[in-house]
Amino acid sequence: MQKDLRAGGSLAVRVLWAAVAVVMALWIFTTAGVPVSAETENNSQGALRRPVSNEQPMWIVHIDTWNYADPEAIIELVPEDVKPYVVFNISLSVNWDSDLKRFMTVEYGYETARSWVRSCAENNVWCMIQPASGGPCHFPDYDSSVDYDETLFAEFFRDYPNFIGYNYCEQFWGFDQEDFPTTAEQRYEHFASLLALCNKYGGYLVDSWCANQWSPAISPIAMLKKIPEFKSACESYSQNFILLEKYTQVGYISDVESLVEGIWLSGYSGNFGVRYDDTGWTDSTWNGEGDASKNEYRSVTSLAVYLERFMLNGATVIDGPEIIWTECFKEIESSTSKDGYTTRNWDIHEQFEAVTTDFFRQVLNGTIRIPTREEVIKRTKLIIINDVETGNDDAKYSTPASLTEGLYRMDGDGALKDNHTIYKKTGRYPTIPMSTGLADSLAKSFEIVINKSEYTDAFPTVEEKVEYFDSLFPEEYTGDIYAGRYENRWVVYCPYKNMGGKASGELELKYNTCSTIGFQLPRYSNVIVNEYSDRIELYLNNYDEDAIIPATDVITVAGCSSEPEFSYDDRGRVDAKISSEYSNGVFTLSVTHVGPMDITINCSGSETGRLTEFREAVLVEPEAPPVYSGTLQHEAEVFEFKSIESYVSNGARESLRDYTGQGYIILGSDKDASVRDSFKVLESGKYRITLRYISGAEGTMGISSGMLNSSKLELLNTGGEWQTASAELYLSEGDNLITLNAAGSMSGVYLDNITVDFVESGVNLKPIALIAGAVVVVIAIAAAVVIKAKKGSKKS
Repeated sequence: MQKDLRAGGSLAVRVLWAAVAVVMALWIFTTAGVPVSAETENNSQGALRRPVSNEQPMWIVHIDTWNYADPEAIIELVPEDVKPYVVFNISLSVNWDSDLKRFMTVEYGYETARSWVRSCAENNVWCMIQPASGGPCHFPDYDSSVDYDETLFAEFFRDYPNFIGYNYCEQFWGFDQEDFPTTAEQRYEHFASLLALCNKYGGYLVDSWCANQWSPAISPIAMLKKIPEFKSACESYSQNFILLEKYTQVGYISDVESLVEGIWLSGYSGNFGVRYDDTGWTDSTWNGEGDASKNEYRSVTSLAVYLERFMLNGATVIDGPEIIWTECFKEIESSTSKDGYTTRNWDIHEQFEAVTTDFFRQVLNGTIRIPTREEVIKRTKLIIINDVETGNDDAKYSTPASLTEGLYRMDGDGALKDNHTIYKKTGRYPTIPMSTGLADSLAKSFEIVINKSEYTDAFPTVEEKVEYFDSLFPEEYTGDIYAGRYENRWVVYCPYKNMGGKASGELELKYNTCSTIGFQLPRYSNVIVNEYSDRIELYLNNYDEDAIIPATDVITVAGCSSEPEFSYDDRGRVDAKISSEYSNGVFTLSVTHVGPMDITINCSGSETGRLTEFREAVLVEPEAPPVYSGTLQHEAEVFEFKSIESYVSNGARESLRDYTGQGYIILGSDKDASVRDSFKVLESGKYRITLRYISGAEGTMGISSGMLNSSKLELLNTGGEWQTASAELYLSEGDNLITLNAAGSMSGVYLDNITVDFVESGVNLKPIALIAGAVVVVIAIAAAVVIKAKKGSKKS
């Protein structure tokens, strides 16, 4: 009897030890592989956090407050293949009410910017902040007496490793006003110090310039002349300065182009680019008086600018395009989940994909190669130096009024304020750049330098100027299309705005052994031609968001030895229709389509003496930002919700003040009221979850993340002021859905945001303890059954 009892006891002990082993195994399994918390990193002084060059171009995509956006939703909408090259621009509207003395779209720029920078950091994407449009600005303008390391400008660099700088938009208006007394001169003094700060932290100052008849005196050319601190900063920190052509005004288009490219080529900025904007478009029917009609505007008109600037002029940056809520992103109808939560949704405009994204993909796949600054200087040959110090503002700061006349100015278009078309009559002549000086040795390698003060003597008549430029740049094609070439790549487009407008022309092939390639193009048609000895590769894009009937491009290749074969990839709105003909060595393709497509024509002829050397595009994918391990923050107005009273997307128009994003949630009195949102964390562990709220009475809200992982937030009567309440939850590495529930009746509760802060590594022991307890109980019961069975067996 004793022996059997000892045997049963021994079995029970073994069962208990097995249970302990199970618990230990669960502990080891749930804690293994937890990563070490990443620390915020700063680059060494001067090293660029995210380099920009012809091998690492940048697309600045807007998270725009005019979209009342969820930053994470906008980030998710950008296609994964282009996202490594994207920098998200947190665009703070300066929509201002002079009576209320407040910004009316984003009321608290600093708070919203900080929240959205944190969202970008959580998603490991690069970002910058746009605090200003024109003179109005959400951030202060400091002078040189201020230590910028003690300002918010340094704070964003220090605290967020994914942050790369500040984007000042449209710096041509709104200065020296009652509510915004900063002068343009003070802004550029501020820029001088900001460039030094950007250099220290490896970031950028982006300045987008457009012009009208009142603005030449505050242009970047004027500021280089007037503000010695700014000129010195541009000379010392040019790699940190990005200057953009902006298309918000209906004049000075060629002048802005010459100025922006000239400042880059002369060494005062490290990169340049384009911020296209439908606001500056004018229809062919506009007579130059009154409001400009824009019925003929299409997003695809941007390609004439993008293609030339990138393929021929060396641009490396796209910003936008604008207007963001009509060209890029839009809020769409909300959706409701099976468990009753409503989600606000955003989507892309079709032209964002078909025009801008498709264009940028041509950069990334090598169809487009961006030439270096040295190459552009050699191709351009000539620069104008504005050395004029007397006369009116145009004389001192603008290009000569007749500069493009007889060259690439469209027939019927004017100069400076009367220059209303983005298109060019011909691509025979490169853009003529203008600057105030030559800042480095590369800039001094220009073949020809003409001082503006000597321009009239150099070119007494338009005819003499044309004759001079013709001697520098031989004719390479015929017809009225625009066509410009660098090495084996051509940019071709129809330069007419008017309905029914068509252009045609014929290019002399330089690399392919056929003789010519010809085009008949209706308006909105754009083409890239890549020549090779045995084939011609074409990129076509005529996307028209309003098209009812597809348009037809006609392409002819002459001098073929035999009938070519062709292939194509169509990405248009409707299926393309392509027909071909071949007769007497001439191959003709008729392509009827709406949108982007690629065509390869395998063709060769008997022409000799063809060029053979050209550069292939080399792309280096930018590194992702260093991992961010600081505070995460999500705004309540973009939470998923159910049974709430309402959400406020724009609090500026309401009575409640001092919220952090663009709005908040009004919880209401429903006992089932609930909100939730997903947070990404780096490692499993304990986190402090903090709710910013207002409450009209004491109360409790439940907070949870998954089963057996909950806590309570004790709300106070805050007397109408924002307060915070915190609780701790265990979160797992990766995505965690945090849910906030009303626990009983609530009174006057407003939710502003939730922040998440790391406390310590570890796992939630509750489920482990419950599982382990259940295992012990099961095994104990099993042991008891075994013992009882043995006892019964012994008695029998």
